[in-house]
Amino acid sequence: MYIFYYIFILNSIRGDVMANRRNKSPTHLAFESNRESGKFTKVCNDMMNSVAWKQLNLRQQGLYLILKSKFTIYRDKTNNADNISLPKAEAQTIYGDLRTFRNDIDTLIELGFIKLVQSGWNTRTVNIYGFSSKWKLYGTSDFKISLTDKRNRKA
Repeated sequence: MYIFYYIFILNSIRGDVMANRRNKSPTHLAFESNRESGKFTKVCNDMMNSVAWKQLNLRQQGLYLILKSKFTIYRDKTNNADNISLPKAEAQTIYGDLRTFRNDIDTLIELGFIKLVQSGWNTRTVNIYGFSSKWKLYGTSDFKISLTDKRNRKA
């Protein structure tokens, strides 16, 4: 018992133990980032192993990761989970063809990964999207995407 306490004190003095965890940033390994610490995008394994995720192609998975990289948790514990946007110019640099981008957004909505929070179709502003947990229900009888979650489409 005393040996462990002694090692803990030694490591605390040297700075090896995270005594003050609030001041420490996440540490990245060399193959994960150019920097030692910084912002990262979290995707859980159960999402990647879900039936809904397996319905996405690689381009759609990449789009989800781009949207997820815009997610931020602020210091006051609030977040922007219902305030995610991808302006037309940014989408065009990523995709080139906006029709493909719109189809991929629609697929993410139809599989329950994102939802439309505010449509900018009438006002010619950017659409605001939010993250949804309906993907967990995909493939069950409880899975339903409401019309308010979908984008307005031209007839």
